[in-house]
Amino acid sequence: DSVLPVAFLAIPKCEHKADKDSRFLCFRRQLFHSSLAAILRPLHPSMTEGVILKCPDGHYQRVVFCIGPYIADYPKQGLVTCTVSTWCPKCFNHPENLDDRGFHLRTEEEINELLAQHNPRVVHYSHGIVTDVVPFTAGFPYTNIHELITPDLLHQSIKGAFKDHYVDWIYLYLKHKNGESLASQIMDDIDRRISVAPSFPGLRRFPKGRRFKQWTGNDSKALMKVILPALEHWLPVKVIQCFSSLLEFCYLARRSVITKDDLGKMTSALEALHCDREIFLLPDVRDDFNLPRQHALMHYVDCIRLFGALNGLCSSITEAKHIKAVKEPWRRSSRWKALGQMLVTNSRLTKLHALHSFGIWLH
Repeated sequence: DSVLPVAFLAIPKCEHKADKDSRFLCFRRQLFHSSLAAILRPLHPSMTEGVILKCPDGHYQRVVFCIGPYIADYPKQGLVTCTVSTWCPKCFNHPENLDDRGFHLRTEEEINELLAQHNPRVVHYSHGIVTDVVPFTAGFPYTNIHELITPDLLHQSIKGAFKDHYVDWIYLYLKHKNGESLASQIMDDIDRRISVAPSFPGLRRFPKGRRFKQWTGNDSKALMKVILPALEHWLPVKVIQCFSSLLEFCYLARRSVITKDDLGKMTSALEALHCDREIFLLPDVRDDFNLPRQHALMHYVDCIRLFGALNGLCSSITEAKHIKAVKEPWRRSSRWKALGQMLVTNSRLTKLHALHSFGIWLH
């Protein structure tokens, strides 16, 4: 209930043949940014003139507000920051050099300077900037949307780097080293080991191992707890160390309270991961590690210093709210002109929750 829906954005549709038309795609992007700008426009005076508020120390101060962290998965990050797909929305690293540990962060001032001095086509291909859209942040002061983009624990580290990358690379590695037939037998044994994990509070049972289609974030978190013993014996020490470093980094990043010592441990774990993952650089496994979701891990420590623990900035929060604010009200509606009914449902549920909270406070 700490997240509230403020608007339902329009999604323009057209004939299937125009789905890839550059003009239509530009229109969709601009509509999104124009909608956000219109929604946030009432807040503009408080960002320029400020508002007089009573502070916790009892004194009145003129407070100037600004736009806060933006929670989104990678495709939406690119849309919000006007960044070309496969580029990083936070820094200028080229898609072919994402695993370079040295990076130059993006700023609104530098991007505006590039657009003023260079041809839009050059800026698009050399810096990964979408030049045919006016971003919603253009009219708001003190707003660097590239800095405000937050790490996404769910899609970057849990389902991304861990499940979609390293877990899937295990089979490719075994296939390269042992052939397809033996690799399949080894994977069957790994699945068997996962399925016979003993019952214990906090451990998830996987009766069929990894073999089910609909993976969720909770499934990936549960697999993290049992994956290391299942890999022992079948894979070299370097691969085990690679998974160990990744899990160490993920568990530290998911803490609700993170200290300076934890940030140091995260940096060490990430450096170890970058060293150990070289074992996957094999034909038919990986040619490089220029993957946006893995590159994003490099920005975690700086983002934690800016915004605090990442548990409160994960897209799983907004996805859970999407179920409560969109899917469930839709099911309760008559399905005919449902938007108005959904808005009424959300409004009433919010008022009931406020009344319940007031009753708890009163007693």
